[in-house]
Amino acid sequence: MPVRIEEIIQRIRREIAEGAEARGGDAPPAELDRLPAISARPELEYLNRHWALFDPLAEMRSHRRFFGPVVLRFRWMFRRLVLGVLDRYFEKERAFLLELVRFENALAERSDRLLREVTERTKAVAQRNDLFLGALDLRLEAIEAREEMRRALEHDEPARAAAGVSDGSEAAIAELALGLGVGLAERVRAFASRLPAGAPVLVLGCGSGEAFDALDGAAASGVEASASLVAAARARGFDAAVASLAGHLESLPEESIGALVVTRVSDRHPLAAWPRLVAGAWRALRPGGVAIFEGLGDGREAARFRWLLARQRFAIVDARSFPGIAPGVEEHVLVGRRAEAA
Repeated sequence: MPVRIEEIIQRIRREIAEGAEARGGDAPPAELDRLPAISARPELEYLNRHWALFDPLAEMRSHRRFFGPVVLRFRWMFRRLVLGVLDRYFEKERAFLLELVRFENALAERSDRLLREVTERTKAVAQRNDLFLGALDLRLEAIEAREEMRRALEHDEPARAAAGVSDGSEAAIAELALGLGVGLAERVRAFASRLPAGAPVLVLGCGSGEAFDALDGAAASGVEASASLVAAARARGFDAAVASLAGHLESLPEESIGALVVTRVSDRHPLAAWPRLVAGAWRALRPGGVAIFEGLGDGREAARFRWLLARQRFAIVDARSFPGIAPGVEEHVLVGRRAEAA
C-alpha cells in the first residue's frame, strides 16, 4: 500500500489541534517541546514487541503442566505438515515482516530527526524576525520623534536663524543619530586609507568624536548641530564647532578641503536634500578630493545615492555594506572621488 504523506500530515495537525484545545489553546512552548516522538508512538511499539507472534518459525510454548508437552508435540507435527506445503509462502511472509519492521523504525527515526531540525530552524527564524522587527520599531520611533521635534520647533526657526545658531530639531536629530550609528568608527576606518595624505579633512556630523577616532590622527575638523555633542568632542581634544550641517558645507569656499566624511546620511539628511548635499561636497572638495558617505540605510538608498554621485561626476572608488544594529539590517557606505583638474 503506498504511503500517503498528506494523510499523515493531516493526522499530526489534528492531534496538535486537539491537544491545544484540551489545554485551552494557551500551551507554552515548553509543553509543545514535550510532544511524543514518532519513534515512541504506541503503534510502532506494539509492532516491535509482537511482530514475532506472526513468525511461523517462532518458538511454541504451553502453560499446561501435564498436557502441555503432548499439545506442543501435536502442534509441531501439524506445523511441519503445513510448512511442508506452504514453506515458501511463510518464508516470504517472514522476510516481509522483518523488512517492514526495519523500515518502520528507520522511517520513525528519520521523521523525528527532521522534525527536530525543522523545529530548531523555525525557532531561529522566529528569533531573527523578532530582532529585525525590534530594530525596525526603533528606527520608526526615531523617525517619528524627529518629525515631532521638527513640527514643535518650526515656530522658533526665524528666531534661531536671526541668532545664527543651528536648528534645534537638527540638534535633536544629531543625538538620535548617535544612538542609531553604533559601529560608525569601524565603518569609517575601513576607508581611511582612501583619503589623500596630508589633506585637510572635514567631518560633517562629527558627533561626540567617534568619527575622528577612525581617521587615525589625520588633520581633521568637524561640525555638529548639537552643542552637547560638540562639547564632548572638544573634551576629547578634537576640533569641533556648532553649526548647521548643510549650511556649513555650502558656506565653505570652493575647493577648500581635501577630504570629506559625511556620517549618518539617511538619518540626518532628508531625501530631498541629497542633491544639494552631493553638489555641496563637489564644490568644497579640491580636484582629486575624496568624500566618504556613511549611513545609507538600505540597498535602494545606496543605489539612489550612487546615481546622484555619478550625475555630479564623482568617480565611485569603493562601496561596501556592513551589519546594522540588528540581524538582517545593513548599513551602506559609498566613497566618491572628484576628478583631477584637466
